[in-house]
Amino acid sequence: MQRLPVIAALASAVLLGFSSPAAIAQTTAAPAIPTSPPARSTAPAVLMTSVPERMTAAPALVGLALDGRNLRARRSASGYTVSGQALVKDACQAARFDRIHGNLFPPQLYLSQVRRPGTMGMMCIQRLTWVTAPALLVPSKAPPNSITVQTTKRSYRVPVK
Repeated sequence: MQRLPVIAALASAVLLGFSSPAAIAQTTAAPAIPTSPPARSTAPAVLMTSVPERMTAAPALVGLALDGRNLRARRSASGYTVSGQALVKDACQAARFDRIHGNLFPPQLYLSQVRRPGTMGMMCIQRLTWVTAPALLVPSKAPPNSITVQTTKRSYRVPVK
C-alpha cells in the first residue's frame, strides 16, 4: 500500500523535471551543422566601433603607482586639496589621485598610474621615474584630520593641514 504514493511522487518529479524551460530547450534544440566551410578573407580582422568622445580623452588606468612621496593635504574653502608625486614604471605613465567610492570615513584615495594620452602608440623604456600627480580637490564641509593614500608598496596617512 505504501508503494502507490511513492510511485506517484516519483512520476510527478520526473514530469516536473522534463517540463522545465531548460529541459525543453535542451530537448528541442537541433544541433548546428555547418553547411559550408567558413569564408576566408584577406581583410584584417579589425572591429570598428564608435567610441564616445568623452571616453577617448580619458587616460587608460594601468594600476596603482609603485610608491609615493611629498604627499600633502591642505584645507581649502570648499574642502581639501591633495598633491604629491608617484613612482611609475616608465616615462609614458602619468599619475592621478582616485577616490575610493563607497568609503565615507576615513577618507581613502588611490595613487594610480595611467597611460598618458599623447603616448598611446609609443614604446617606452621600462625605467622607474617620479612624476607629479595633479592636485585633487575633494569637496567637504568638514575636512578630516588625516586621509589615507594607497600605493602598491604601502599606505600613507597624510595629515590635512
